[in-house]
Amino acid sequence: MEKILSTSEGSVNTNLIGDIDKENIIVLVPGLNGSVEYFKEIIPYLKDKYTVVTLDLLGQGKSTKAKNNHYTIDSEAWNLLEAIARLKITNQLVVFGYGVGGLIAVNMAELRGFTISKLILLNTPANDKYADMDASSTMANIPLLGHFAKSPVKAGLFFNKGFDRSTLKDPKVVDEAANSVDRKTSKMLQKMPTEYLGERALNKRLRAISIPVLALYADGDQILTDKGINDAKATIGRVPDLQIEDIKGAGHLAMMEKPEEVAKSIIKFDESTTKVEEAE
Repeated sequence: MEKILSTSEGSVNTNLIGDIDKENIIVLVPGLNGSVEYFKEIIPYLKDKYTVVTLDLLGQGKSTKAKNNHYTIDSEAWNLLEAIARLKITNQLVVFGYGVGGLIAVNMAELRGFTISKLILLNTPANDKYADMDASSTMANIPLLGHFAKSPVKAGLFFNKGFDRSTLKDPKVVDEAANSVDRKTSKMLQKMPTEYLGERALNKRLRAISIPVLALYADGDQILTDKGINDAKATIGRVPDLQIEDIKGAGHLAMMEKPEEVAKSIIKFDESTTKVEEAE
């Protein structure tokens, strides 16, 4: 059930699949210039275990632009929490975010940790040096997100080299999501992760929230790149209650390329870890 919900900073597009009273609820958070459509491949592998909630960030997809053009990781996270509250969900949440969406997921836990039981991050940067993930591509020293992603060649960089996008439910999903974000908004959105990690690196943030975290990294990620992946692993590798897992043969949007594998990793992690209040 897709619904537009009003928040203090705009209106958030949400999609609810399942019963709000179900014990297991997972929230899927998109990255920059993404949309709820990015999760069509993985939802079938999650919906038997979870009620699934997907949301468009302000300025993206079917959500409205933010009031006063105010875009920060904090404001995006708070607005997602507001939208979830309007769905009248009271159970604790497992939150999955890919790329910059992983940073928003972390900030959701920072803001309202008692509502979040576990985090799963996919190809998420750990330091501000790699937060502007598009700029470090080996293809060219130009942005690859936003309006540049409208080119099929640039959109292909979001996937592992050689991945056949015709196998997707919507082969043009990256182009379509990028087209929904105007150039000015895209530039403002791209500043969010650099500012957020510049204030405090990911390892320090994860240590402070102290909940189980699974960090997934794909070996074919052309956006975060090998350097960004290695930096992230080295940075967060010693955080307590954190597991790191590699996804072989997938790119930045691994949940599209290998949805069953990513879903299995999520479920295995969830079932093998204990909620914080239970551990206490």
